[in-house]
Amino acid sequence: MAQPTNTYKRSLSASVGAGMSSIFGGSGRRYYILEHKVSTRFHKAGESQEIIVDQIELGRDPKCQVRFDESFKTVSRRHAAIVKDGDNWKLVQLSQTNSTYLNGRKVQKEWYLQNGDEIQLSTNGPKLGFIIPQGEKGLVKSIGLSHRLSLFRQQALRPYKQAITALSVVLVLAVGGLISWNYIQHKEFTQKNKALAARFQRELGVQDSIRRQELARRDAEYAEQHRQDSIRYAREIARYASQTRNYSIPTLLDQACKDVYFLQVDKVVLTDGNQEWVLNRKNPVGRAEDGSYIFEKDENGVDKEYKFGWTGTGFLLNDGRFVTARHCIEGWLYNDFSGDCGGDIFNAHTLAESMDNYKIVCYLKAFSSISNQVFELKSTDFTIDRSKDKKIAVGVFEDGSPRYARLVFPARAEDSDDMWGTDWAYTANTGGHRGELAPDAALSQNLLPSVKLYALGFPQGIGVQDGSQEQIQPIISEMTTARRGLSSSGCILHSSGTDHGNSGGPIMALKDDGKLVVIGIVSRGDIRTEQFNWAVPICSIY
Repeated sequence: MAQPTNTYKRSLSASVGAGMSSIFGGSGRRYYILEHKVSTRFHKAGESQEIIVDQIELGRDPKCQVRFDESFKTVSRRHAAIVKDGDNWKLVQLSQTNSTYLNGRKVQKEWYLQNGDEIQLSTNGPKLGFIIPQGEKGLVKSIGLSHRLSLFRQQALRPYKQAITALSVVLVLAVGGLISWNYIQHKEFTQKNKALAARFQRELGVQDSIRRQELARRDAEYAEQHRQDSIRYAREIARYASQTRNYSIPTLLDQACKDVYFLQVDKVVLTDGNQEWVLNRKNPVGRAEDGSYIFEKDENGVDKEYKFGWTGTGFLLNDGRFVTARHCIEGWLYNDFSGDCGGDIFNAHTLAESMDNYKIVCYLKAFSSISNQVFELKSTDFTIDRSKDKKIAVGVFEDGSPRYARLVFPARAEDSDDMWGTDWAYTANTGGHRGELAPDAALSQNLLPSVKLYALGFPQGIGVQDGSQEQIQPIISEMTTARRGLSSSGCILHSSGTDHGNSGGPIMALKDDGKLVVIGIVSRGDIRTEQFNWAVPICSIY
């Protein structure tokens, strides 16, 4: 965190004075290294500069100790400075037009430097690493004398090179003139020098007194700020303890389970508004030589047909919304039911997408034996985002009219994440019932990496004992977030921990105030690796 310091001003003592101390191995004096990460006319990438003086400037000006050539247009002539402050070094912003960044963050005025920091001069500008050698190697005396002399010339004298040259010329002229009349003016000159010296010492005393007063004032401010921070921290600890002392993660998760429901499809039908036809599918057991499917047969050698359906998870929020994944409501859109393998499904799908009077309706039941509640739901009750769906032509009917199918899968495999950003569905058709699960939309889109998450659901049907809907107990899995924030498709990437049957269930996180909140909806596994899974953030429905 930035701290109040003295205003930066280039001084002779911080450059020449500090350099002289370094030449003669000043007791305990330390140095740091600037590592150039890009090549310039003056430095190669990977080159290191040992800095032995107390202040340097970075920029395109020839007086700068760390100089960049004119090709770096966004680097100012005097862009930034590194100044010793007590036992620390700080980065000071000098440029009025171009920014300076420390570890990717913009420096408004000044910022204290730490070992390993990265300095960048302007956006896309050159970068330097800030390194503090440790132990005895960090002392100036560990550098050879000849090398210290070279560093003194480059760093201590560079800002004053023109002034020293001009002073040398003046001194030569003055000495030449003084030789001719030195004797006459010697006494007067000596008296003036004594007066100037006395005046200089008085001014130094005044400045030293002002500096001591400023240091005392700053120390008092630091002490008061530390006292206030300690009081505030103690209050926060006490508040957090009072809010969480009666709760634990197992208790909170156990309370959350009563609002998690086992979803089971009762039937999927095709309807024209007046009549319904229950949809079935066949069970393929192999392929014939011509590539056609071979299906499971009954005792009469006829293809067996099974009622089409699936299971999943849903949950009830405190605002009365019953939430699940879209693929738990419109499962026929997320599987390959084309051709004969699909039985009735493919034909019904294309009929519903091609003719206005036909549609597919899924009838579901949601069970919770903990809350002793059953919801009877229909897919048409749910709010769903179909903005990314596509209709494609798949042929024609016998009467020649075009035949369409709805596509939720993207055309390219590498775009497969896009289809899952809309893998959510919710309904308020729960008879006025409300759960106790609290959503946190803001947290769901601003999660940090490695945050512990909890998924509740029924992986592979586990949690529904012996198929009995009277003994339903959600299974709890632990994961962690795998990245900061959301992916480009608007989803949360987390470590594996969910499976088939978890789909549509809640993903929860513990907030700093001790509350367990819903931040996501279980969606699916990553197709490229088994190490990660994806979830839809709860902010998608708010």
